[in-house]
Amino acid sequence: MKWLNSIITKITIIFLLALVGIIAMLFIFVKHQMQEETLNWENFARHAIHSAFDRSSRTIDFESLEALGLKQVFDEDLKKHIFESYRKKEFPQDKPRGMMRLGIQAIPYKRSVYIILHSKENTPLLFSTDYKKELFPSLVFPFVAILFVLFLYIAIIRSLPPLNDLKSKIKKFSDGDYSVTCESKSKDEIGALANEFHNAVKKIRKLRDSRQLFLRNIMHELKTPITKGKFISELIEDKQYQASLANIFTRQENLIEEFSRIEKLSADELKLDIKEYNLADVLDFALDILNHESDCIDLKTTPCKINVDFELFATALKNLLDNAINYSPNKKVSFQNTCEVISIENYGDALEFELEKYSEPYFLDGTKRKSSRGLGFGLFITWHIIRLHNMKIEYFRENGKNIFKIYLIAKNS
Repeated sequence: MKWLNSIITKITIIFLLALVGIIAMLFIFVKHQMQEETLNWENFARHAIHSAFDRSSRTIDFESLEALGLKQVFDEDLKKHIFESYRKKEFPQDKPRGMMRLGIQAIPYKRSVYIILHSKENTPLLFSTDYKKELFPSLVFPFVAILFVLFLYIAIIRSLPPLNDLKSKIKKFSDGDYSVTCESKSKDEIGALANEFHNAVKKIRKLRDSRQLFLRNIMHELKTPITKGKFISELIEDKQYQASLANIFTRQENLIEEFSRIEKLSADELKLDIKEYNLADVLDFALDILNHESDCIDLKTTPCKINVDFELFATALKNLLDNAINYSPNKKVSFQNTCEVISIENYGDALEFELEKYSEPYFLDGTKRKSSRGLGFGLFITWHIIRLHNMKIEYFRENGKNIFKIYLIAKNS
């Protein structure tokens, strides 16, 4: 029923109601006008018959009536049709002195008006008048009114397609297409709206380009000394010290990558490369990039295939495992799955806030030890990666355990 919410539908309904209203008003006007004409002719016929009535012979002078414009009709077919089609008028209860009791009725028929003269003593008589209704003056006003309404309707409907075009371009822009242009030469409100949106897109595009240039430069400036440091650390003979430096530089690289992902997620610029993978392969990659020993994790996996972006989904799993280990007093975490749900569990304190709060960028809860906060961005990145995959993540606590569940198949809220 989307068409009910359409502006075109609403405008069409309004104009249809207006058109019906105009036609109804014209019908009432024409009917009222005809009633007025009929009443006038009845009054005229009454005076004409009164003038043509001979009181001495108690008869009507038909020649006088014809001179006044009332000509008797002798066409039997016409008389029969008119007499049978119209209700007979009641006779007056009183009559003027010296007059016959008569019933006078004006009947509009086709483009003329006929007068029926009812007499209680005689057969009804039919008279034609010299009235001929002119169709052109009667049709000019309704024709012009209806034509004006139709012209106005067409003009408004023709002004709406640019609104649909603007809507489609706004949709493209919201989907991340910054190349849209919607400059309009129209002088109406829709054209003004399109031009304002066009200007806004240009400004946002410039801001995006400036931001990307800034981030590329700053990432380069940050990675260059790290790369040099890693190269120099390879020259150190003390292997233990060398390993410590390598670990520090690797962690700094991971931190920079986390910043990059956060920036892209915040701008909705992270694009997915969805393919079918074995969950075990994705989990293995997540464990490879995890900064913890694998014996910290109790794995109970079920073979299954999932449609995901390999690297991003592995990052989401890595972040959940990393946080679960960091927040667990015994540094132990359990991982298990079915083909519908992935579950990650650990013992430890309950989350202080709702899960949605931890999905905010740069959120750090105040009471946890800084050493257990990880990078502080893990849940934010995980939350948005799961969202981009049209999956759902939930947190709840059961028997002293913190449980995170990722629903691989969309779960109704």
